[in-house]
Amino acid sequence: MMLKKSIPLFLVLSLSLSQLSACTNKDGGNQAAGDAGATVKEQKQEPVDLYFYSTSGLLNEEDFMKVFGSKIKEKFPHVTPKFIVYGKDTTMDKLMVNNQTIDIFFDSMGATVQKYELEYDISDLIKKNSYDLGRLEPSSVEIQRQIAKGGIYGFPVFTAAPTVYYNKDLFDRFGVPYPKDGMTWDEMFEISKKMSRTDGGRQYWGTILSLQHVALLNQFSAPLVDPKTNKSMVATDKFKTVFETFTRFYSIPGNQPDSKTVAYGKQLEMFEKDQTVAMYLGMSSLGAIRFKNNFNWDVFAYPEYKEMPGIGPQTYPTYFYVTKTSKAKDQAFQVISYLTSDEMQKHVSRNGMFPTLKSRDALKEYGKDIDYLKSRNIQGFLPNKFAPPVEATKYQGTAFTHLNAAFTDVLLGTKDVNTALREAEEKANKDIEADLKNSK
Repeated sequence: MMLKKSIPLFLVLSLSLSQLSACTNKDGGNQAAGDAGATVKEQKQEPVDLYFYSTSGLLNEEDFMKVFGSKIKEKFPHVTPKFIVYGKDTTMDKLMVNNQTIDIFFDSMGATVQKYELEYDISDLIKKNSYDLGRLEPSSVEIQRQIAKGGIYGFPVFTAAPTVYYNKDLFDRFGVPYPKDGMTWDEMFEISKKMSRTDGGRQYWGTILSLQHVALLNQFSAPLVDPKTNKSMVATDKFKTVFETFTRFYSIPGNQPDSKTVAYGKQLEMFEKDQTVAMYLGMSSLGAIRFKNNFNWDVFAYPEYKEMPGIGPQTYPTYFYVTKTSKAKDQAFQVISYLTSDEMQKHVSRNGMFPTLKSRDALKEYGKDIDYLKSRNIQGFLPNKFAPPVEATKYQGTAFTHLNAAFTDVLLGTKDVNTALREAEEKANKDIEADLKNSK
């Protein structure tokens, strides 16, 4: 999900104490506008620059300012939001070498913020400002509790989940009925076989998928790494079932990659630009972020296992973190608090992002500011019921690196599933053990 295109979508917020038009509490503080759940103490507001950054590459500066920066400035006149665009010269490693300030880092699940030791427990700021965590979707808070070992590093601003996009023009061309919500994996597999073909000298694929997200957010809630033992679990029976579910789509004649097409980035290009792929399993946020109105797409709900009817994938929140190195932690906290306010949650929802409040009111606003979303199957973007979240661990990325290599080996036919997963687990454990040993 590396994009740099215009995105009428997610991330960021802010709120100026000097502009707080909220009610006064018993303790004399002012409650954050938009019912963000935080009580902010009166204090002199000095001008401050806040630097925002993410390694996701999702936003350019224009879009950040359009969707979030302008709202920040509107609510916090004393805050000047600065967005550092991710690129080859602005990787996290280079920013750290150059001592670049990062006040608010946004990331999905938190692996990167921990990797670079930027995590900061905001529990005291939550208490100081009387922030109401009960407003947030409970599992997103629990994920943070797990990551921070009982603390809280950041607030969820938007979420997403895997869904399935399909190219309506290709289905029309080949006379195949459109996929519908509530299908099983077996039913989708049969459709994929119908759509994998050569036509007019051109190869058309039935299905591609984003392994990172569908594996991490699998319906069995099977973890890549055991959070208690730090042992990789990619070769367990449940994960083997998950792995086989996805690899079998690439065994369909006409849907088999080679060394030139096995890379996920190339396959996504085939779906989006070449339009030679019928169905794509990816994150629900990509429609508004990347695909927009560039071609005739729609979505259908993520397929179910027939033995687990009604269970969708896990949720995938993106959190905004106040960093350990920020010299403006109070102001940054005010900003991420406002990010979860009713006002901002409705704003991001209208602009195509899925809100993270326990209340579903903001979700009713989804896509209202984006004309091309109004014609899509909105109900297909998120499941009716999420699978239980897996506890995130520091070594998920390590395990996935080897899982992805195993996936490539299986797709190219160089290894069978059992061998590929066993070796991936062994390699991941070796890397994890080395890191644990070096960190002592």
